[in-house]
Amino acid sequence: MGTRVAWLLSSVVGFATATAVESLAAAPDFAREVRPILEAKCFSCHGQKEQKAGVAFHTHYHAHRPADSGEPVMVPGQPEESLLYKLLVTADEEKRMPKDKKPLTSAQVQVIKEWISQGAPWPDDGWRPPAHWAYVKPVAAGLPDKGSHPVDAFINARLKKEGLTPNPAAQPEILVRRLFLDVIGLPPTIAEVDAYAANPTEEAYAKLVDSLLARPQFGEKWARPWLDLARYADSDGYQRDGFRQVWPYRDWVVKALNDDMPFDQFTIEQLAGDLLPQATPQQLVATGFHRNATLNLEAGTDPEEDRVKQLVDRVNTTGTVWLGASLGCAQCHNHKYDPITSKEYYQVLAFFNNTPVESQQAPKGARMSYIGPDFVMGSSPEAVALAKAAQKDLALSMKRYEEAVQDKWGELEEDTARVAKLKPGQRDLLQTPAQDRDFDVCSRVHRSLFKGDTRLDKLQDVVQRGRKKVAEVGVTRTAVMRDEAMRETRIMQRGDFLMPGAKVAPATPAALHAFQKDAPSNRLGFAQWLVSEENPLVGRVAVNRWWAELFGQPIVSTMEDFGLQGDKPTHPELLDWLAVTFVETDGWSFKKTLRRILLSETYRRASAARPELLERDPLNKLFARNGGIRLEAEAIRDQGLAVSGLLSPKMGGPPVKPVQPPGVWRVTGEVDNNYTTSKGEDAHRRGLYTIWRRHAHYPSFATFDAPNRGACTVQRTRSNTPLQALTLMNDPAYVEMTHALAKRLSVHPGKDLRESLAFGFRTVLARPPSSSELDSLVSVYEEGRGSLNDAGAAWFDVASVLMNLHETITKP
Repeated sequence: MGTRVAWLLSSVVGFATATAVESLAAAPDFAREVRPILEAKCFSCHGQKEQKAGVAFHTHYHAHRPADSGEPVMVPGQPEESLLYKLLVTADEEKRMPKDKKPLTSAQVQVIKEWISQGAPWPDDGWRPPAHWAYVKPVAAGLPDKGSHPVDAFINARLKKEGLTPNPAAQPEILVRRLFLDVIGLPPTIAEVDAYAANPTEEAYAKLVDSLLARPQFGEKWARPWLDLARYADSDGYQRDGFRQVWPYRDWVVKALNDDMPFDQFTIEQLAGDLLPQATPQQLVATGFHRNATLNLEAGTDPEEDRVKQLVDRVNTTGTVWLGASLGCAQCHNHKYDPITSKEYYQVLAFFNNTPVESQQAPKGARMSYIGPDFVMGSSPEAVALAKAAQKDLALSMKRYEEAVQDKWGELEEDTARVAKLKPGQRDLLQTPAQDRDFDVCSRVHRSLFKGDTRLDKLQDVVQRGRKKVAEVGVTRTAVMRDEAMRETRIMQRGDFLMPGAKVAPATPAALHAFQKDAPSNRLGFAQWLVSEENPLVGRVAVNRWWAELFGQPIVSTMEDFGLQGDKPTHPELLDWLAVTFVETDGWSFKKTLRRILLSETYRRASAARPELLERDPLNKLFARNGGIRLEAEAIRDQGLAVSGLLSPKMGGPPVKPVQPPGVWRVTGEVDNNYTTSKGEDAHRRGLYTIWRRHAHYPSFATFDAPNRGACTVQRTRSNTPLQALTLMNDPAYVEMTHALAKRLSVHPGKDLRESLAFGFRTVLARPPSSSELDSLVSVYEEGRGSLNDAGAAWFDVASVLMNLHETITKP
C-alpha cells in the first residue's frame, strides 16, 4: 500500500513539475520575440529620441516607468492592467496603437500578452539615469588651504588654477558702503564711515558686521528677496485685482529674519504652521506664504478651477524655493529631463489638496466673492465680537445701498427719453450686465447718473460711517492656510482638472531622500521632509541664493533649476561646504552663514574690472572681484530717502502709498482705482512697505525691474534703459528727494563751497571726492546759480547730479 501511495505521489509531483517547466518554456523569449516587435512598432514614438505620453521601451528602466497619465505601462502577470496591452487591443480606433503604423498581427499581440502574463521577463540592461550631483547629499570637502578663511581657500584655489590674481581689498569707505547696503539695505552716515576708516582692523570689521546683523533694518532688507520668492503682493491679480490684507505675513518675515529663526523652523511655519500642535497666532500668520497665490474673483470663474490653479502654484513654488526643482514640468507629463514622474507630481500635490476653495458665486449674478479662510489677528474676544458686528452692519448697509441704486437703475432703463439724453459714457455704464452690478459699479452709477439723489446720498453716508466704524475697531484679518477633510487626489491628465486619472496618495519623489516613516501625510510631514538633513538640495539652494545677493552672481547660475538641465556649480566644493556648514554646524542659522561669507577676503575685494578679468571672466563667475552691481529698485529709493534726510524709520503695518505719477491706477483693475498719496512719514517709508498692486506696482520699481509678483521670482533681471535715468530725474518722488538733499546741502555749515560740495558727495557715496570730481561739482553749482544768482537752483542741480550718478545706484 505504501509503495503504491509513494508511486502515486511521485507521479503527481512529476506531472506538476513537468507542467511548470512546460509553462516556463512557453514564455516568449524577450530578445528573439518581444524586442523585435517593440523596435518595429513602438520605438519611433516611444524610444530614445521621442517619448510620447511619457512612454518609452528602449531600456528596462524607461519601460517600467509609469506613463504621463500615471498608469503603469506594464504590470507583470496582469496584461489586462498593462497600458501596453490595453492599447493594442482597445476597440477605440483613435486610441489603438501603433498610431501611424500597420497594426500588430494577432500572433504578435498574443506574444505580448503571453510575455506580460509570464511576468514580462526582461533582462535588465543595467541602464539607470546617471547620479546627478545635486541629488547626492553634500559632503564638506577638506580645505585647499587650511590657513585661509574657508571661503577664500576654495575661491583662491580656483583662481590659481585659472592663472588669475584676485583684486586687493576695497578701500575702507567703499567697503563700509557696500556692507551697509548688503546687510541693512541703507547707506552709512559719514560718521559711521569715518569711524571704521580711522581703524580698519579685522576686529573692527567683525564688530561692524555684528552690529549691522543686529539692527532691525536687517530684516527689512533681507525680507525683499524672500517676498519675491513668496510672490507677496497686496492685491489678488487678474483683471479685477482687488486688495487683500496680507501685510501681517510681510511683518512676520521681517521679524523672523531679525530673530534669526532657524531656516528649518522658518520653513515649517510657513508651509504648515497651522498644523503644529497648539499653533500660535504668529505661526498661523506665517502660513500666508501660500496664500500669496493669485486669486480670481472675476465673473464666470469656476471656484474649483481657481483652487486647482492655486494648488499647482503652491507645488511649483515650493519646488522652486526649497528644491531648486522645476516640478511644474511634470504637471502634464513625466519630466523630460529630471527623474520626476507625473504621478509623483500629483503625489506631492496631494499634500496640499485639503485646502478649501477661496471664492464662491456672489448672491447676485456671476460675480465672485472671497470667503477665506482668514484669521483675526492680535485682538481680544471682545474686540473680535465688535468687529464682527461692525462688519455685519456694514454688509447690510451696502446691500441696502445696492438695492436702492438697482431700483433707480431699473426706472431709468425704462425711461427711453432720459436714456436718449445720456452721454455715451453714461449710456455704456447704464448697459452694464446685471451680473456685474456690484457695489463698486453701483457707486459709479450713483455718481454719474443719480448725483444729488437724497435717498441714495443718505444710504451712501451710512455705508461710509460703517466703514469708518470697522476701521476704528482696529481688528485685522489676514489670509492663512487651513486644511479641510482629506480630499481624493487624482492625476490630472494633461494637467486638466476636468480629466481626472489614477488616484494617488501623498508621497515624495523617489529620486530624493525617503519620507519619514512616522511623519504625518500632510503639509507638516512634507515640510519636515523638506528640511531633513538628508535632503541634498535645500541647503545648497538656500546658500546659493544668499551668495548671489552678496556677489550678484550665484555659484549655480540657474538658481531656480538644480536639475539635469541646470548649470553645474562653478565652485562645487565651496557650495557643498557652505551647505553642510549651514545645516550641521550653524544649525540652520542664516545670520551665521551670512556672517561667515561677509568676513571673507573674497567679499571684501575691490570692484575694479581689470582688463585681464574682463577678458577671462567678464561675468565674475570666479569671484576675483566684488561689487559693481546695480542696486535693486527698493534700495535705490531707500537710499535716496536716507541721504536726503526724508526716510522714516517706522516699521511694519499696512502698506503705504508714496507719491507716484498721476493716473497710474486709472485703468488698472476693476476695484478701488483711486490712489490717495499717504501723508506725513508714511509717504517716506522704506520701499518694503509700498503697496504692491500686481497690475500696477509702483512705477519706479517696475522701471528698475521689480517683478509684479504674480509668480515666484528667484532672481530679478538687471536692465539698463534710458527710462531709468529719466525716472531718477523727473519722477515726483525723486524730485522731492532731490529738493530735500539740496536743502540739506545748502544749510551745511561748511567753511566754503568746496567743503559743502564734498559733504554732499560723501553723504551720497561715502568716499571723499577726487579733486577733479570736486571741480566738476563746482562747475555744476556755478552754472546752476547763473545770472539770477539763485543759490537754491544751484544746490538743486548739484543734488540732482549726485542722485543720478551711476555710482550712486551701484553697489561699490
